[in-house]
Amino acid sequence: MKIDQVILKFEKWLIITSFGSIFCLGSLQVVLRYFFKTGFAWAPEINVFVFIILTLAAASTGVRSGVHIGVDVIVKLLPIKIRTLCYFFTDIAGVGLYFFMSYMTFSFVMTFREMGQVSTITEIPVWAMIAYIPISFFLMGIHYLTSLWEKYGKLRRGEPIEVALKKHI
Repeated sequence: MKIDQVILKFEKWLIITSFGSIFCLGSLQVVLRYFFKTGFAWAPEINVFVFIILTLAAASTGVRSGVHIGVDVIVKLLPIKIRTLCYFFTDIAGVGLYFFMSYMTFSFVMTFREMGQVSTITEIPVWAMIAYIPISFFLMGIHYLTSLWEKYGKLRRGEPIEVALKKHI
C-alpha cells in the first residue's frame, strides 16, 4: 500500500472519530445542561480542539481528492504545454507552502512547549492540544508531493495531465 493511501485512510478515520466524538460529547453536554443543570467544564474546550483537528484533517483529504479551492478557468484556455507547466507549478508551490507551514507551525508548537503553558480547565499542555497543526500541514505537503509524482509519471508516459477529482475518496 502506498504511503499516500495509508495517510488518506488515517485521515478518514481521524475525521470519522473526531466528528463522532464532537457529536457525542456535544450532545451529552446539552442533555446534562438542559435536563440536569450540570455539565462538564472541560467539554467545550475539548470540542474546540477536536474540531480544529477535524477541520485540518478534512482540508488535507480535500487536497488529496482535488476538491480544494482552485480557479482554473484561465488555465484551461491556455495551450496544453503551458497548462501542464501550470499544473506542475501548482503542485510545486503546494509542496513548498505546506512543508514551510509545517516547519513554522512546528516552531510555534515548540515555543508553547518551552513556555510550559497549560489549559486552565483541562490542565493539558497547550502544545499537546495544537500539536496536530504541523502534522496536518506536513500531510498536505505529502499529498501535493504525491500529486506531483503522479503528474510526472503521466508526463513520462505521454498521458494528458488534467486536473480532475480523484475517485478514491
